[in-house]
Amino acid sequence: MDAPDNSDTPRPNDDRLGMNEPISRRDFVNGTLVAGAGLLLRGVPNVAMPEDPWTGYGGVGDYRLSNGNTRDVMDAGHAMRDGAFERSIAGAIDTGETYDLLAVGGGISGLAAAVFFQKNKGGRCLVLDNHAIFGGEAKRNELVVDGQTVVAHQGSAIFLVPKKGGYTDRFYEAIGMDRSAFAYQSWRGRSPEMAVGKSPYDEPKNYGFYFGPGFGQRPGVWVMQPWERGLAGAPISDTARAELMRWRTVRDDAPLPRTEGDAISRQLDTVTLEQHLMARHGISRETVRTYLSPVEGGGYGLGPDALSAFCAYAIETQFPEDGDESLGDQMFPDGNTGFARLMVKTLIPEAIAGPRTVDAVWRNRVRFAALDRTGQPTRIRLGATVVRVEHEGDPARSSHVRVTYAKGGRLYRVKARGVVMAGGSWTTKHIVHDLPSTHRDAYAQFYRSPCLMANVAVRNWRFLYKMGLSGCRWFGGLGDYLAVRKQALVGGVPATFGPDSPTVLTIKVLFPKPGLPIGEQGSRGRAELLGTSFAQYERAFREQFGDMFAPGGFDPRRDIAGVILNRWGHAYVNPQPGFFFGVGGKPAPRDVLRDQPHGRVTFANTDLAGASDHRNSIREADRAVKQILDLST
Repeated sequence: MDAPDNSDTPRPNDDRLGMNEPISRRDFVNGTLVAGAGLLLRGVPNVAMPEDPWTGYGGVGDYRLSNGNTRDVMDAGHAMRDGAFERSIAGAIDTGETYDLLAVGGGISGLAAAVFFQKNKGGRCLVLDNHAIFGGEAKRNELVVDGQTVVAHQGSAIFLVPKKGGYTDRFYEAIGMDRSAFAYQSWRGRSPEMAVGKSPYDEPKNYGFYFGPGFGQRPGVWVMQPWERGLAGAPISDTARAELMRWRTVRDDAPLPRTEGDAISRQLDTVTLEQHLMARHGISRETVRTYLSPVEGGGYGLGPDALSAFCAYAIETQFPEDGDESLGDQMFPDGNTGFARLMVKTLIPEAIAGPRTVDAVWRNRVRFAALDRTGQPTRIRLGATVVRVEHEGDPARSSHVRVTYAKGGRLYRVKARGVVMAGGSWTTKHIVHDLPSTHRDAYAQFYRSPCLMANVAVRNWRFLYKMGLSGCRWFGGLGDYLAVRKQALVGGVPATFGPDSPTVLTIKVLFPKPGLPIGEQGSRGRAELLGTSFAQYERAFREQFGDMFAPGGFDPRRDIAGVILNRWGHAYVNPQPGFFFGVGGKPAPRDVLRDQPHGRVTFANTDLAGASDHRNSIREADRAVKQILDLST
């Protein structure tokens, strides 16, 4: 990625780019600038808040205060990591509460843990989450464009149609998921219909590649339908062109893994994905690193040079029963936010108005006051950063666990008979105070990389239509690809969609640094993500879009209606060779944590499966809760 210029100083061309336009990324309420904290209306939906220059605008609706890791969330997490609370923990306020189960983390895994606990045993359950709303990376952004609300995902995006009666299908049924696949918007307007995908990962026929300044082209060169045309016209070497076409079209007959842990799986886990691609397709390291990183490693945040080769096959071997090719990837309008909302509705029926249906839960607003009421079986406490988890006495004999959390500038303490650590590996290793060395050593082998999910609302996508595009990839610059998508007909989404419809273009920005050690890649990427202001990113996107889409008449000042940035400092687990099945006869780090509860503390989160997928978040929570329940039998 080419980093944005590290300066907030206004530029001569800012007016042309639209940097000074009062779009949906400024601190306005009904057209009036919000000048100070005295004007904040935090309990009122759809009211814009004064924006932090790093966090930026968060949109409207339930998620307006929680666009990725905001400044407040990041600062609290870093304070916990750096031990800033250690001296004051002894003075934490004891709430007097004792719970049968406490889940640390209110993402998919933490919410699923509460669902499994209430389904299998029942009792008093508390979910603690450090954000302003539950969901983890399964959250939405909402923006208003010319009077119409448009939505997009902040992170977790797609799901596959599950096999009827299978594990995933049974869980979906348990939380009120009343359909296995969606109907999607139909074409609108007089313009001839153009193929449009259902997710940002689709590559419809009308797809293009853009080769910009890094390839000696100014302005850049567009290659339409690149694979069908054999990459003709691409400003790349003949060798690279031949290797890419071989990667795309030629498949060898080498055996592939059938189940997780079979002999082929284990062999793949001994080499990098880059080595595997080079050997299997006869392509060079340079071609892999220059052109294939976002394709082959995008689901893991880093490029193939750092990842286990088994990463390419993990999901399909972990969930062989899911996926109907005739129906393809499925996606709520806001990504997997729908699953988080369904789980909350299942746990706390009054948290969202209306029946427990996909339409009602997606459309109706969250009743935040209902999440943490005394007396209900499950409570969800937001804005609560857990800073310490430790047993009362010897973990092997203890009957309770003390959990200390920071909320509103103060420390509080509760007790639980069992704790599921459902947050990420990067926090758990700091939070569990009495974690044994075996588990600390295991967590030391977990690496994570960052991601920026930028949602850019445009008044229409006519400029792409004029270029014959509904999706594209580019080489050099911020991110790698985007696609217009028609949305699922859920909860009042408009039934039709066309080039003159407002929409959101989602750009995923990853931070691979090929050739560097895996840990250093993640660290450098985070430094880049955290060291860049909202304005710097916005300016870079506006300049890039202005260059790329000029042939379609795109005007960044006129056409961009809103910008939201979602920063995830530890978005992806990065499994290195040996992560899945171990090295030298030693157990895999994930299995140490899966198989060995620490007293009354068990471990969940998608990290432990080695693949960022909401189904892994669910399955790991299921196992962790069963381990807690075994303690009482």
